[in-house]
Amino acid sequence: MTRGPVKRPTQADIARLAGVSQATVSLVLNERESEVRISSATRERVLAAIREWGYVANASARSLAGGRNKIIGVHTFEPVFPTTSVDFYFPFLLGMEQAAAELEYDLLLFTSAGGERQIFRDGSTRLSITDGALLLGRDPNVEEIERLRDRGYPFVYVGHREVSGAPVSYVAADYAGATRQLTERLFALGHERVAYARVGDGDAQPSRDREKGFRRAVPSGGARRLAGPVWTIESAEDVDGLLGEMRHAGITGVVAEQEILAEEILTCARRRGLSIPGDLSLVVLGDSVGARGSDTDWTGLVVPREQMGRQAAHLLARLLERPEEAGCRQSVECPLAPGTTVGPPPPGEGRAHP
Repeated sequence: MTRGPVKRPTQADIARLAGVSQATVSLVLNERESEVRISSATRERVLAAIREWGYVANASARSLAGGRNKIIGVHTFEPVFPTTSVDFYFPFLLGMEQAAAELEYDLLLFTSAGGERQIFRDGSTRLSITDGALLLGRDPNVEEIERLRDRGYPFVYVGHREVSGAPVSYVAADYAGATRQLTERLFALGHERVAYARVGDGDAQPSRDREKGFRRAVPSGGARRLAGPVWTIESAEDVDGLLGEMRHAGITGVVAEQEILAEEILTCARRRGLSIPGDLSLVVLGDSVGARGSDTDWTGLVVPREQMGRQAAHLLARLLERPEEAGCRQSVECPLAPGTTVGPPPPGEGRAHP
């Protein structure tokens, strides 16, 4: 059974939980205990209830129509500022900022100093000073997401995010659809043996979505064509051996999950005297993290990061007006880049090479 949204705690809720008056809660929150004698035990009971239920008072909110701050929070589960040559998160933030301006909301970015990024600290969350939040990150703390949902705090995850229990709202790129189209294009060009390759274990949801699209690709023109296998390597240093195995298996079309993997395949292919796409067609699935930023005109999908950020902000604004729609999921189409790394297979395609 799907649970509806839980009402965010109010001062009255805190007062009831702590067994005190709402006036006492207000005095504790505003640090005016000296005006009225409040015992340390009572004060600690109020603070314990505040920590447990994640209540954060904001005086300005009470003066705004509807009790809103008109602030949208942004919380990331890893640093968003560029640490490599490719700034993965900037387009997301750009889309969020543009949408927030259109919606007349301020945008507040939450960061953490060192250690693991946390939504909750000491039982409470700083996100409560905002009306709702946009969450993003490749490797989030799922337990914190579930806890935030169970407290009724409005948020939208930017990216496909499945959790246990009631669903959470998210805006995700349609990786499966785009990957399927790209794989089917290889079949349509005449490739009979097409493989999927990635660096890493493939446990992340975006990786699973891409692989799902590859496996759903429908070969055209006969039963000989094969969507498989899926190769997983630990690092880019293993690419030369991977390429050797692919050549031995007669693979002429490769769907590479990461751009950095495609870059290394291209380098190794050239060392072997192979051409792209003359001897090997190469599709890239838009994951640019860690990429060196080569000038290769890749055939593949484009992650609609700016559009995802914009759409997530608009969805959050809608949920603030209609909280009963919590758990809403939206998909954003991935544009396809024609590129120059895909072509017809070479003569003898499908035969194993010595």
